[in-house]
Amino acid sequence: MPSSNRPRWIDLRRDLPGVADLLATAFAERLDEDGHAALRQLRRIARSRSAQRAYAAREVPGAPLYGFVWEADGRIVGNVSLIPLPAKPRQYLIANVAVHPAYRRQGIAAALMEATLHHARQRGARAVWLQVETWNKGAIALYHTLGFADRDVVTLWKAQPDARAIAPSLPGVRVHARLARRSEWPQVEAWLDAAYPLERAWHRPLASWQGLAPGWRGLLWRLLHPLSFRMWVATHPNRLLGAAAWLPIVGAPTDAFLLAAPPDLAPADVAALLIPLRRHAPRPLRGELPQGFLAEGLTAAGFEATRHLLWMKWSPLMES
Repeated sequence: MPSSNRPRWIDLRRDLPGVADLLATAFAERLDEDGHAALRQLRRIARSRSAQRAYAAREVPGAPLYGFVWEADGRIVGNVSLIPLPAKPRQYLIANVAVHPAYRRQGIAAALMEATLHHARQRGARAVWLQVETWNKGAIALYHTLGFADRDVVTLWKAQPDARAIAPSLPGVRVHARLARRSEWPQVEAWLDAAYPLERAWHRPLASWQGLAPGWRGLLWRLLHPLSFRMWVATHPNRLLGAAAWLPIVGAPTDAFLLAAPPDLAPADVAALLIPLRRHAPRPLRGELPQGFLAEGLTAAGFEATRHLLWMKWSPLMES
């Protein structure tokens, strides 16, 4: 089929319905509840001129609306979204790399990616990030060719709420719904930093760990940043085992969870810590953790590993 010969910047006034249709087709077999919610939001913005004007007036951090499209035969057949991140220096996240099945293997994805990286470079970006499923070897090879470097692999875990889930009863292990104590907090914070890398702090479900901290600093942060969450701490006599938190995400069909624990925590201890989250949460839980991290314990707690995702990073400094 004939195709146009170059990418163009998206026109928010007329392209959003076509982009939504393309994403629904290209990702039909892989869209989860959050993906469907994102498409509904995209279609709502497509019907709102005021929203389109507001997003076009400036880069809105976190908005998956900007980027490049490829038009052929009167419709959008290719897309790459470039999401501004709430980070300094300037960084972006690439998402929704999609080409209609009838137009694949024509170099459209590569051309869209090149245009996107050129735009990011012109905007002064210090880094551009993306996630790709580890099985997608063709896409990974393309991203390597464009200068992306592997960072790490994470697993996306999900669990359904279950008010009747029963946590294992373990000798000496106590799980309490409370904040970490002052003496426990440095260790909890270190575990959080290990599981959720600082270089991608913008991807954490919580802007600052201070929101979970005990004492007046944590209280002040929560007063200034209204936050609804619940935290559980697992202990054994004279020893902190780990901590976990449930964080509702406003406007999303799923809620987030955080896990702070040593990598050698026994599976039964992990289950004892995490099952209270499933008992309490009113909606499905989701969260990313390093690949292989406490996988047996997460499974024992009723969580399912749904995707393995490779984080990749591009920087103009890496090209020089």
